[in-house]
Amino acid sequence: MQLSETVKLYPTEYQIELTRNTMSEYISTVNNIVSDYTNKDNGNIESVKEIKNIKSISKLTTADVKAKLPSALCNQCIRDAKSIVKKYDKACKEVEKAKKNKKNQKSKKNKNSKNVKEVEEIKEVKKLKEIKVPVLKKLCCYINNQNFKIQDNYISFPVMIDGKSKRISVKTKMTDKQKLILSSHRLGTMRIVIKNINTLVAQFVYEINEIEKVNESNNVMGVDLGIKCPAVSYCTDGSVKFYGNGRKNKYMRRHYANLRKWFQKAKKPTVVKRIKNKEQRIMKDIDHKISREIVNTAKKHKAKVIKLERLENIRSTTRTSRKNNPSLHTWSFYRLAQYIEYKAKLAGIEVEYVYPAYTSQKCPQCGNIHHAKDRKYICKCGYHTHRDLLGAINICNSTEYIGNRCIA
Repeated sequence: MQLSETVKLYPTEYQIELTRNTMSEYISTVNNIVSDYTNKDNGNIESVKEIKNIKSISKLTTADVKAKLPSALCNQCIRDAKSIVKKYDKACKEVEKAKKNKKNQKSKKNKNSKNVKEVEEIKEVKKLKEIKVPVLKKLCCYINNQNFKIQDNYISFPVMIDGKSKRISVKTKMTDKQKLILSSHRLGTMRIVIKNINTLVAQFVYEINEIEKVNESNNVMGVDLGIKCPAVSYCTDGSVKFYGNGRKNKYMRRHYANLRKWFQKAKKPTVVKRIKNKEQRIMKDIDHKISREIVNTAKKHKAKVIKLERLENIRSTTRTSRKNNPSLHTWSFYRLAQYIEYKAKLAGIEVEYVYPAYTSQKCPQCGNIHHAKDRKYICKCGYHTHRDLLGAINICNSTEYIGNRCIA
């Protein structure tokens, strides 16, 4: 499993200038390579043959790229460009294939035999927008593990100084935990990026071995994610726990939205961006704490499996209103599910996703389906409970397994 660690950098003014120049040159080089090897007429894709072949870009070397970058960074630019071109080419082929299926479907309109897959692909085409060539905008650069060194509280990496590739050592501050992680694990690429307008940070990718299954018991935990109540867990041994405070989260969102609105009227975009970043940091921290608490509860009750709902496309399929629209579109269910997933794997607990339909409406005793009144669920058979707890119970008892990933 791959995890990441972020370290703040404390460069001098001269080092900041060198690093920023390297980052801007890195981004422009990747964009130039991508634009050269993708279809220029991206707004009207007629044929996949118009797109240049991937083989031509696979032969690209640093000698073919004119950039004021060290050769190591130039090689990384080529790798990034290859990845972008490959994804773009794949997307174009999918659109071309869907267009052909649409034409075939029109010719077979009068016939009774219709292929279900073709009909589904035609529906997907309508949702697809015009494919545009990807353009990188955010300043950053990637350096592979062979071209940077970490010694004490300094990180050294190559930049261009007077037309020559030279290393600079930038000061940083690392906790004892970070030092232990970076010294004892195999590191991947390092990404240097700007955070909060002026702060430079280095993000490291490192590999960690997943723990084998620890618990041999048959105890299963079902977790229901929501807006008013961020998470509710139910185990087969009967234990129940509620996590987080949905009203507090909603207040935080509303508070920072009002602040941004006020500063937008005052025409202060930098303050708006800073407030947005602060809000995101707070909400991420809340999701981390909730996911940690859920996994710790699973370990305490020796749960073998944590079951979650796969809530993809929930925003487009659920009923919306003016009142719940902001809450629905700021709900970070996917991020919370990802945090639960990777923390459970590190603890040796499996994560499974189940079909989410009717989990908050189906009675676990008689099987009848009907809506709850606000948070209270009362069935005709006499069964009553909290609506979110009902969801956790049905998720725990569900046998409709649809994978072990957040998305299909």
